[in-house]
Amino acid sequence: MKSQVNQRFSLVPVVILLVAFVLRIANLTGESLWRDEVDSVRFAFQPLRTILGNFTTTGFNGPLYHLSLRVWLTLAGVNDFALRYLSLVCGVALVALVYALAQRLFDRRTALVAAWLGALSPALIWYAGEGKMYTLQPLLLVLALYALVRAVGARRSRSWWLICIVSTSFSFYTHLLSPLFLVVAVVFFVALWPQSRAHVRGGLIALACLTLPYLPLAIWQLPTVIHGGDVGHTFYPLDVIARTLLANWTVGLDGRAPLLDSATAPAAVDGARWLVLALYVALMLYGVLSASTARQTRLSLAVLAWLALPTLMVFGVSLRFPVFQPRYLLWSAPALYILVGIGLAQAWREGALGRWAAQLAVVLLSMVCVVGWTAQVIHPIRPDLRGATSTIVQGLQPGDAVVFQIPYGRYGFEYYAPHFGLDPTQVHIVEAPYTNYGMGEDEVTMTMTQTLGGARRVWLYETEAEMWDMRALVRAWADRDLHLIDNYDLRGVRVGLYTLP
Repeated sequence: MKSQVNQRFSLVPVVILLVAFVLRIANLTGESLWRDEVDSVRFAFQPLRTILGNFTTTGFNGPLYHLSLRVWLTLAGVNDFALRYLSLVCGVALVALVYALAQRLFDRRTALVAAWLGALSPALIWYAGEGKMYTLQPLLLVLALYALVRAVGARRSRSWWLICIVSTSFSFYTHLLSPLFLVVAVVFFVALWPQSRAHVRGGLIALACLTLPYLPLAIWQLPTVIHGGDVGHTFYPLDVIARTLLANWTVGLDGRAPLLDSATAPAAVDGARWLVLALYVALMLYGVLSASTARQTRLSLAVLAWLALPTLMVFGVSLRFPVFQPRYLLWSAPALYILVGIGLAQAWREGALGRWAAQLAVVLLSMVCVVGWTAQVIHPIRPDLRGATSTIVQGLQPGDAVVFQIPYGRYGFEYYAPHFGLDPTQVHIVEAPYTNYGMGEDEVTMTMTQTLGGARRVWLYETEAEMWDMRALVRAWADRDLHLIDNYDLRGVRVGLYTLP
């Protein structure tokens, strides 16, 4: 009887991974690629010499991801599903690693809760459906942390240290902020003391081996941090950063979660979010404060440091130049789920009342995650570049010109046009001017008149236009000097069809 229970219990991780896979593939191509994902394809198929040169190019992010993507898309084909499926595989593997790490550090029950929350996490599901490096980077860093823990606990640790070094080094060239992980790794090494005492030499050698692959990045990163600057991001106070991350990791990216009704009063949505965050924080604190051994206390605090330190470091860097985006810190999200797992596992050991409370908490958190995921599905977020391209292709005639504002929008059009049977090189493409500083209406009129040439009709394709044209001067020119035939308002994209007078 006991063996049957254990056998059923051993199938739970498999079920969790199956749920993770189903939730991630369910809406994989439901939304169009957005410009960053189109960039992934563009950069992946640059000349190989250019991709390799990007490993040492100042400010370039993710060359290893683009190199890996080049190999993958060459084998799988270039389409939305193939692009995002690579992220999906990394996302499911991340859930498996969260389970393995939590079980190694704590116990099986903690691991099951952490993996379950990771499988249902709206944020992890979202980025497992995006053709970027935001599931590959967490996968590499959690693998590096797992390898470090295994190295400290093994008699023959050389192979685990090698995995830790390689995985961490790969992460440096997958995302620019990955070096922040080194601080977390040191915290875990100290937390594993006195077990790690016998591995001080191995740890120092591993740290020394990581300096060489980081040097090409350090040459330009450190002066940038010292002197400061502007990399195009907005500065956010620390409390805003913390609230944004916790909201993303618990209820998801959609502003209407955990209440789906778009007509719901904002105060009600905010109140529901605060209740969810309060439950997460309470469970985390309970897990840390109720630790029964000194080792468990140290490890719980190490996981708490994994959750908090990257956020504090990003805020510190942002004081020199703003760099915060929630997806840049996604690799800290598993720490949240492990801390909640610690709290729920501890509650389970407190008798019948504790088990009842733990079960209720799991049900409530699962419901919140599912509602957050559902909100992301029924309220699409990305601009509909695919739909905009389809609209133009269906109505395009010889002699038409397509004007892009922002000019970057042309790459989404050029990616999707072949999917609808159109060779984009045969289209008269016009990049609208940058008007935000100094350009007036007359100059816009003159520029557009010169660039249109002998076009008979004009398609004005606007997406994120305020980045290039806050005063909407290009649209004002089209509405004033051309004749509007039709107008298409898609999600995040406006397409206007005009004829010349």
